[in-house]
Amino acid sequence: KPQNEWIEIPDATPAIITKDMFQAAQEQLELNYKRSKRNTKRQYLLRSHLYCRQCGYAYCGHTDRARGYYVCPGKLRITATVNRCHNMNWRADKLEALVWGKIEGVLNNPNLIIGEIEKQRENSNNLGTLESELHQVEKQLKAFDNEQAQLLQWAIKGFPEETVVAENKRINQMRSSLLSQKLELEKRIQVGHEATVSLPKLEAYIQLVRDKLSTLDFDMKRLALDMLNIKVWLDGSSVEITGSIPVKDSDVVTTSSSRYTL
Repeated sequence: KPQNEWIEIPDATPAIITKDMFQAAQEQLELNYKRSKRNTKRQYLLRSHLYCRQCGYAYCGHTDRARGYYVCPGKLRITATVNRCHNMNWRADKLEALVWGKIEGVLNNPNLIIGEIEKQRENSNNLGTLESELHQVEKQLKAFDNEQAQLLQWAIKGFPEETVVAENKRINQMRSSLLSQKLELEKRIQVGHEATVSLPKLEAYIQLVRDKLSTLDFDMKRLALDMLNIKVWLDGSSVEITGSIPVKDSDVVTTSSSRYTL
């Protein structure tokens, strides 16, 4: 049969390792590669923290005539993308000054962070409802698994092919919608759980960071970017910065993103 007529049976082949273990290994390998210092002619503060909003690739550092730039690899045709990305290049020194300045501004304004945490805490009151909705979505996805298993039996017993294909297509469309809903619910539930952080501990952490901001060298700034899980998204002249404020190993507070247009 042509591939577009195949009937998918989810998770029919036993996995050698768990999906979580495989994904964690891929993420760690990618992180190790991005943070490698080999062949680096200039220190790039935002290396492995900078992403293209147009094609999704991580920006890379590029030195031209002793001046550093951040360039999307999709623009350099060093990726497997079909179309060349047209996102703009950035002067490294200017972009680094902009991003680090915004991070300092947030850390020097604890009321901004605490206000965001309070909003998330209000949303966490709806956790029971969200978890109930998630449970229902997961039940529906399980029901679709059973329906597609039944479809396989139909095909084996010689049911009309067009009926099996049409029904399988309908189930896959509904499954896709439910999976999107499931991801959104899981994200909202996670944010709700993270909002239970102790505000006094948060204030103490912010004060600790503020006291050291003026004395941070390049390596310490890099460490701060890693700890705060900073991601910078570039889209033309727009710069969007997202991150989190860690309080302790088991508590991570996610802040809302900030967007700046130059």
